Amino acid sequence: MSTPRFAITLGASFLGYATHAGFLARLHELGVRPTRVGGSSAGAIAAGLYAAGLSQEKIREVVTSWSFRQSFISRTPWLRQFAANTFHSPYPAPFKSTAAVDYLEGLFGDLQIEALKEPRFLTAVTDIDNRQAHFLQSGSLAKAIVASTCVPTIFSPLHHAGMMCFDGGIVHEAPMDPWFEDDAVDTIIVHRIHHTTHDFPKFIPLNLFKLTAEAHGCASEQLLQYRLRLAAIHHKKVIITETTHDRPALFSGKRMPDFYEAGQEQAQRCYDTVLKPLLTQN
Repeated sequence: MSTPRFAITLGASFLGYATHAGFLARLHELGVRPTRVGGSSAGAIAAGLYAAGLSQEKIREVVTSWSFRQSFISRTPWLRQFAANTFHSPYPAPFKSTAAVDYLEGLFGDLQIEALKEPRFLTAVTDIDNRQAHFLQSGSLAKAIVASTCVPTIFSPLHHAGMMCFDGGIVHEAPMDPWFEDDAVDTIIVHRIHHTTHDFPKFIPLNLFKLTAEAHGCASEQLLQYRLRLAAIHHKKVIITETTHDRPALFSGKRMPDFYEAGQEQAQRCYDTVLKPLLTQN
């Protein structure tokens, strides 16, 4: 039998990109080389950095840094944003993430998704105006990553690919649908993040984030079950693995190195219990 051809998709989560990056880093260290990699929201960040070909050391530096985290809010025009949200914006949100695009382009330039071959990259975005989800597999990598992170009520949408893009995780928590008919994929690894603590701020707008997250989680669980059935119809093996840790603090990144290591540890467990036997068998 031939060696399985893996695709890895990383789930949307609350600031889970460091965990996802640690997961990918350990699998890379163990010799697992996916033909495809993708993700939504936080998953898009880790998958995009990996697909861009940055060293694992550089990726770890980025996902555990305050400067990257800050780039998602640093260009927010606070007074104008407040006025727009209050009186006329159809997309009310406290933050703008446009500076994050510049941050990422500072890492890998104006890299285009279609130039990525090993692995190829996939992310999802949501066009709320037309009530459609889209898979991005071409165009600016930096813009695609940031567009997929624009959680409604938290970030203003990013104009990209001819639409106002919101978080891909609204419909595709862990994007994988294009891989069902992809001959370069046999096995899809889904890495998700579960948080053990649920304490949130009690005041607007921060407490609205809880409602957004909980509604997002309900939809994600139901849609995942449908996708598992589709994968089976297309004869794709799906491996779901989950890292569990405390919920990251909204404005403090002190524990990001811990979450990165948690992702590494889960990757090791997944490899030892599932992937290694599968590779040995083949």
